[in-house]
Amino acid sequence: MVKQHVFISYCRDNQSEVAKLRDDLIQAGEKVWWDQDILPGYNWESAINDAIKQCYAFVACLSKKAEARFQSGIYPEIDKAIERYRTYAPGKPFIILVRLSKCKIPSIKIDATSGLDKIQYVDLFPPSKRSAGLQKLIRAIQATPEHPP
Repeated sequence: MVKQHVFISYCRDNQSEVAKLRDDLIQAGEKVWWDQDILPGYNWESAINDAIKQCYAFVACLSKKAEARFQSGIYPEIDKAIERYRTYAPGKPFIILVRLSKCKIPSIKIDATSGLDKIQYVDLFPPSKRSAGLQKLIRAIQATPEHPP
């Protein structure tokens, strides 16, 4: 099955920043999926699960706002992405962490010896460094094993 898009996971409190990121990735030639693509009448949970199965890169947008939330849809999405990540050979990128503001990387376990906090992240802040961070993000997405040619 050919993978179809980049999946963006984010906290609803960061929607405007993520919308800009989505636009930037599309402008860079990437196909992007986020929850705003779900049409009325569709089961949103099934749509999200299907979109994670069909992505060639999973971009988790982290922030102080997300960190402050007691609950967020990011965490179940990350868990599903980790299931996919475990199928790749060690060292292959799939989950790409993006910090939208200064925050901690969650210490979610990937396997017995590593966690999400061991994956290198890219910062898209402050504004003066966003462009350089965006270029790193695009290179990381293009390096994923199932990125289309």
